[in-house]
Amino acid sequence: MNKSGILKKAIERIRHLENSNQKLKQENMLLKMGLGKLQNCEIQIKQESLVGEMSPPPSDPESPVRSPSSSTISSDPPSPLMFEDKDLSVTGLQQSSMQVNNEPMGMQNCGLLDRTRMTLCMVVFGVLLFNPFKSIMDGADGGQGAAYGDYHGSSRTLMSEGEVVEQTLFDWLLPTLLIWLINGVMVLGVFTGIFVYGEPVLQPHSEAAVKFWRYRKQADRDLSRGDFAAAAGHFRTCLIALGRPLPTSKLDLTASICWNVSRQLLNRVWVGKWLANKAGGLKKSSLKDGKPTDAKLSARDGAMVYHKLHQLQMTGHETGGFFRAVNLALSAVNLAECAGDAISKGTLVEIYTTAALQIKTSFHTRMHFLARYFLSCARHVCATDAESMPPSMKWLFHPLGHRFFVELEWNFKMKGGGLYSITGNTADPMAFVSQAFREHLLEKALYSLIIPESNNSTSIAKPGSQSSDALQYLQLLGECADAADTPKQSNASIGASMSSITGEDPVAKWWCHVITVAAHWLVGEDEAAERLYGSVESIPKQVQDSDDPIGKAVLLAFKARQSLITETSSQNCISQCDKAGSFLKESINLGSSQANKLKTQAVQLLVCDWLLMTRTEVWQQHSGNQGDSTTCSSSELQSFQKDMASLKKLAQTEKAAMPRVYLHEATARLMAGANPARTQKLLDRSLRRRCVNANNKNGTDESNLVLGEREHATALLMACKHLPEDLLSTPGCKENMLTEAARSLEKLGDKRALQDCQQMILGLSSRNSAITSR
Repeated sequence: MNKSGILKKAIERIRHLENSNQKLKQENMLLKMGLGKLQNCEIQIKQESLVGEMSPPPSDPESPVRSPSSSTISSDPPSPLMFEDKDLSVTGLQQSSMQVNNEPMGMQNCGLLDRTRMTLCMVVFGVLLFNPFKSIMDGADGGQGAAYGDYHGSSRTLMSEGEVVEQTLFDWLLPTLLIWLINGVMVLGVFTGIFVYGEPVLQPHSEAAVKFWRYRKQADRDLSRGDFAAAAGHFRTCLIALGRPLPTSKLDLTASICWNVSRQLLNRVWVGKWLANKAGGLKKSSLKDGKPTDAKLSARDGAMVYHKLHQLQMTGHETGGFFRAVNLALSAVNLAECAGDAISKGTLVEIYTTAALQIKTSFHTRMHFLARYFLSCARHVCATDAESMPPSMKWLFHPLGHRFFVELEWNFKMKGGGLYSITGNTADPMAFVSQAFREHLLEKALYSLIIPESNNSTSIAKPGSQSSDALQYLQLLGECADAADTPKQSNASIGASMSSITGEDPVAKWWCHVITVAAHWLVGEDEAAERLYGSVESIPKQVQDSDDPIGKAVLLAFKARQSLITETSSQNCISQCDKAGSFLKESINLGSSQANKLKTQAVQLLVCDWLLMTRTEVWQQHSGNQGDSTTCSSSELQSFQKDMASLKKLAQTEKAAMPRVYLHEATARLMAGANPARTQKLLDRSLRRRCVNANNKNGTDESNLVLGEREHATALLMACKHLPEDLLSTPGCKENMLTEAARSLEKLGDKRALQDCQQMILGLSSRNSAITSR
């Protein structure tokens, strides 16, 4: 078959399809015209039956509908045109092959707008306030009330003396009860019309349902592609299909907010919840064949759409203003509560927490108790079903997470990716809050490890509390990083809770492993740290490609210290230290943003500690552990002084790092073989304790510094190892210093340093006993 034959058959097929389409359009038009004429005829017949014989016949003799008399309306046959239209509509419905319901959209899910609801409520309030039924009841007495004589004057009575009719309690109580009974019936009827029959219900397989799900799926596809503006437009079309269009004017917005506030207050009492369960009809139960009714499913769909629009507006992808955001939040909460069992517990928790977030970020601090209220609602939902708690929301119900959410200030409109954590779903404001909490935990772990607070009584009573406090923060950080929102969560099923779909934050997880290794190294738990070596070596791409090279410095410093602990050769260790020191200097000179300033300074201090401690231990391995100090090479001393310069620069803003400066300056003098008298003064400066509060990390007064247990113990060990014997004040001073250092190391839980200190004590004891025996 040649190409011309194929094209000819294609043209014939196209023409056939066009003719079929034209015929279907004509049939559809005839059906609509027949249905409209049928409805008009029925309305006219009802009106003419009320008028009866007083209504004259139509002037047009060809009119298809005449005005029958009251005696013949039931016996006369209907007009031929009515039968023709009716037959036409029935025939068209039988011939239609559509699978969806052909009722108009407005007749299926017709409901009251919020403006209409508030108008009805104001009318009811006005009726109750002015009580017009009392005036009607007084007028129904035939003018025999107390005011009758004022209007009609004195009248003649049959008897010379007027009879006084005494009014009993029943005569007074009956009209009052009747009036309030009428008022109660009116209020109940209006509330029934608003809550029960005024709620728009989306019928399955209807034209409106098809339209809703078509645009809902398109909106989810737009979210997966990152086209948030198109997704918001499709969500607004979904609300129109549901019969819940967004307010367009300020009056509509005000009425909608007032209605949602009133609805939320009514939901707190049993009346509002009972009426919500009866939505769609008083005789309808909340479950049909064990499944939620169409009214609850419609409320669920509406709540999800309102919630998505609220999330887009909070994250800045949709504009609308403060009042529109509040209206969206309240609408989502009210419809989610009305949906009942039709909506998942995880989605309900997500809606509650997003509403609390809106109040926390938009309202005055005096109104933040409302945020606590919505958080308590979310906690109550999770308490009834613990398995329903979304994994990415568990941190919010932890004491630290709850305190962070309620008390601290944060910005949830930060960038999706960062140096210390990333955001999975950029269209979810709670994902930004979760990211901020992970960075908060990282900062707390870093400062509890690098600069522990001296006023913490547990750090003295509990051994190893410096690392144990950091490990507690890191454990919670690891759980939050494992349950972070995944960037591909929009591929989930329609209507599913986005918080229940979790991924991993690889950046926060890597930093968690790095600080965990540092905590284990501080207490000498090399085996526990060795299990995380592979995770630390796998640096994330976001950290590797960051403008700030602090991540590269951390990795190289880690490899240098790892090689010192696991290998005997120190050449590779020194080269890694040199590379890490250059990256550290570049990071300090580069600076950091205000949001990451504290975390970056803490990480830079950690890198400085690793580099200087590694260089010191390498020098001690070369010089021996018996006090025979030898000077290091000029290149090693120069590299040590470069790292010291970085530490001094950090100590200018972080005054709590000054004890480290004194300690490492003394170490540098010992490595250079300088005058031991000056070195002793620097060590004495490190040995002096100052019992002053050090909460102010950025203070300017040097006397406000507090020496930590670790710096104190390290200074004692350095003095006992490398200072000459004649510089010590008394013969037993060295032994007392080692005992005090062992006590401090035992409090810190540093097993490796404590073992070295105990070996020095044993060596000193054996040497003293040998001298005594002579």
